[in-house]
Amino acid sequence: MKKISYKPMFASMLLALAGGHAARAAAPVYHLVDTLKLGGGVKWDYLHFDGPSARLYISHGTEVDVVDTKHLHVVGLLKGTIGSHGIAVDAVSGDVFADSAAKREAIAFDPKSFKPLAETPVVLDADGMAYDPASRRIYVVGGDGEAVTPIDAATKQAQPNIALGGSPEFLAADGAGSLYVNINDKNQMVRIDTATDKIIARWPLGSCVGPKGMAIDPARRLVFASCANAVMVAVNADTGAIMATLPIGRGTDSAAFDPASDLAFSANGDGSLSVISDATGVPELLGSVKTMPGARTMAVDPATGRVFLVTARVTATTPARGATGHPYYKFAPGSLELLVYALGA
Repeated sequence: MKKISYKPMFASMLLALAGGHAARAAAPVYHLVDTLKLGGGVKWDYLHFDGPSARLYISHGTEVDVVDTKHLHVVGLLKGTIGSHGIAVDAVSGDVFADSAAKREAIAFDPKSFKPLAETPVVLDADGMAYDPASRRIYVVGGDGEAVTPIDAATKQAQPNIALGGSPEFLAADGAGSLYVNINDKNQMVRIDTATDKIIARWPLGSCVGPKGMAIDPARRLVFASCANAVMVAVNADTGAIMATLPIGRGTDSAAFDPASDLAFSANGDGSLSVISDATGVPELLGSVKTMPGARTMAVDPATGRVFLVTARVTATTPARGATGHPYYKFAPGSLELLVYALGA
């Protein structure tokens, strides 16, 4: 695969965008540069990119696909994760954790052999996962359980659940001892102190309805939440103040932040990738990249600037309805594939 030096291109893009309102509305110059056929079932969820190993973990229904992103091929599977959703990696040991909603477990895997190391009981309806380096814990949220389970990454033992007072969707750690969780049914965000596992703040999200994806800019202390009503809010990570509300595509299910380029993203099921610049500390929508219908979950490699999305071939579409509605798709069996986007001329 051709390597692309994205930083000079991004700098040129920012110079062009600074020229005026019309320029700022121009779509970023991302292009589809590679694909990888995954096959199997057409049920998928979160993607997780692990920088040290350059591996991408893809939730794939009953298992997790492990992709070597340098050579773009599948190198293994994390098996037994029936009802797979979230993935997280312990930065100390490299052990990989993937949850199974059907088993109500988080399963730890050896990063070399991909064999299971431990199975830890977790909250009902296990969904998103995040690793907190400050406490060295893995956190697993459960929508129906309305709570988050902390897991000691070293011992693989669960700690007492943290009640959230609503149904969580996604979560992210800032690396400095705070964990943030979107409360989907309350249109809120909570902040948890990972030293005590106590909620220390609960913030309303303004015009955001149904917060879904989450990403953090730790340097500028901003938390981005993508919302079901096609907006992304940028929240001050210390005060909860809403710093910006920006339009995005419909059907968002994940967000990401690239610290190397100061870009935040929302992956949208309507076949768009919303790109937000945080280069000045005032979040600004740069534009929307056309992707493919159903590509609603994503991950970013900050070392290369590549954006990873997953979808399958659409055979039928149910149109979106209402302010928070999004298109629903029927997919061809065996057509799941990984899409790789990069900045280009």
